[in-house]
Amino acid sequence: MLLALVVCLTSTPVQTTAALQSHQRTNLCVYETNKPPDKLNVYVSGISKKLDARAVEALTKIDDTGRRLLALRGYLRSERSLASKWSWSADQIERYKQSTEYKEAIAEVENVRKKFETLNPGYTLHVNTEVRSLEAQIKSWNETKSVQVAAEDLFTAAGMEISNPLYKDLPDQPSLMRFERFLKNYSVVSTPTVAVPGLSPHGQLRAFDFQIKQGDKIIAGTNTAMIADVWDAQGWTEKLQTAVKAASKKFIGPLTSPREPWHYTYNP
Repeated sequence: MLLALVVCLTSTPVQTTAALQSHQRTNLCVYETNKPPDKLNVYVSGISKKLDARAVEALTKIDDTGRRLLALRGYLRSERSLASKWSWSADQIERYKQSTEYKEAIAEVENVRKKFETLNPGYTLHVNTEVRSLEAQIKSWNETKSVQVAAEDLFTAAGMEISNPLYKDLPDQPSLMRFERFLKNYSVVSTPTVAVPGLSPHGQLRAFDFQIKQGDKIIAGTNTAMIADVWDAQGWTEKLQTAVKAASKKFIGPLTSPREPWHYTYNP
């Protein structure tokens, strides 16, 4: 949970003024910490009703209110393009793997790999060419630290926003519209390092992550902790970019927000 839950243990009461005051303060704390998330969940549910049914279903699989708020913000911001961006189903993935477009994508990746390995003897390029499923995206959203940081920030800000008396406990349309505008316009303290579940370009194989290997060892992987000391300091950011540009005109990158020197968008 993003707010502390205070648990009161029942014992034989000591009838002193101090004890009674302490007990009252504890009960008040429980009431105040539980009220905001309850109200927030009501508003999340109310606003979610306007979304694509696939986004609504994804929200039910996200672990806590803060992460749901953050995902809802992403869905609202992408509302007009959500249907076209949404991650493919298992059937869609299987059909894509039988297509000429898929074969061409794999060929472009192979061109980059060969060019990189020619320019950097002794090193190989590993690329995951599998479509990233919605389930995998939700799992990552629930576990990634950068999502937690952004979610906690948004959760706190949303709790303060919704404490305004203009927000009814049972939301009316003006209240929902006001809160929707708040979510769309809010800038989180830091950008999560994974996409909102369902909206990752990996879900339609429109992005590839490249990793540098030496033998069986990953030298530069998809880890933000490696960006400064490995990707940049050891020159792999530039070396990969050089190979990509020399081998293919189908890739754009690397990704700058959040910064991922291994991530390239693929345009068929």
